Amino acid sequence: MNYPNLLRLEDEIKALLAYRLTAYRYKHITVEAYYAMNETVMCRIEIFSTDITIANRIAKYEAQVKEGFYQEAERNLIAKMKLKAIKEAI
Repeated sequence: MNYPNLLRLEDEIKALLAYRLTAYRYKHITVEAYYAMNETVMCRIEIFSTDITIANRIAKYEAQVKEGFYQEAERNLIAKMKLKAIKEAI
């Protein structure tokens, strides 16, 4: 089986998101890539507004890394961030 370098994967995803999400108000992005029990590569992305605590988490996405993962993650995170901003404005 061809195992990807998980640290490199994490760094690439974090850099892409930091660049693509500059218009949104957030402070921290955490990316964690890991092998699931069935040897698939999973990735968890969390975006925080101020501190890295559950109360300050704006959005979270977790899924198996496969073709189209990054695009789906970006769309999902942006949708959650917009929804959170609308709820805070009310």
